[in-house]
Amino acid sequence: MPITGNANACVVRHTPRRAHNVTPTCRPHQHFQRRFASNKPDAPLTSPDVPSPSKPLTLFRRTLAAASPYSTRLLAPLRAYGRAQQRRPYLTQLLTTSTIFTLGDLSAQSLDSQGFSSRPYEPARGLRAWFIGAGLSIPGYTWFMWLARNFNYPSSWVRSMGTKILIQQCVFLPLVQTYFFSMQILLSGGSLESARRRVIDTLPVSWTNSWKVWPAVMAFTFTHIYLG
Repeated sequence: MPITGNANACVVRHTPRRAHNVTPTCRPHQHFQRRFASNKPDAPLTSPDVPSPSKPLTLFRRTLAAASPYSTRLLAPLRAYGRAQQRRPYLTQLLTTSTIFTLGDLSAQSLDSQGFSSRPYEPARGLRAWFIGAGLSIPGYTWFMWLARNFNYPSSWVRSMGTKILIQQCVFLPLVQTYFFSMQILLSGGSLESARRRVIDTLPVSWTNSWKVWPAVMAFTFTHIYLG
């Protein structure tokens, strides 16, 4: 307790010290830790990317490491699309689906007319395709998000993806194809009977051919775009 003063006054300054609760086993434990750390050899600095002598870098891992920068660039548009979908899901799906349907009809008209050499492009048909895609966008997005959040088996990625693809092909895809073929006839001015006959004639062939392409497309979509 320091004491300072002069001829007229005497001031006593008292500086309290902060109490520190020390358990009976605290000091021996700290001493043991310091002693153990002083005797412990320094751990080598390792990196997950650097193979140890006991685990050599395999050809697959070397190929994967070499392709990583290129795959990052290739998947950048998909990640940007995923961020846009998270911010404005309905608007993103509306624009995306309607654009895909319009471009699909454009390619179909080009193939049917040998590059528009035999007949010109039909804007009314392209507008019908846009309308059909716009009508399918929100229900399709809702279905895909429900499918992505369900049927997830952590123990098996193959089982999860196989179940989703099977449900997609057997439940949702026939409904989409029925909607697409019937709306083509109805928007062209056809009758309900004509639409029914169009579905009966085209649905089996279209559904069978879809197994050649859509399972791979669905696996890629659920892996890189949706949260499945």
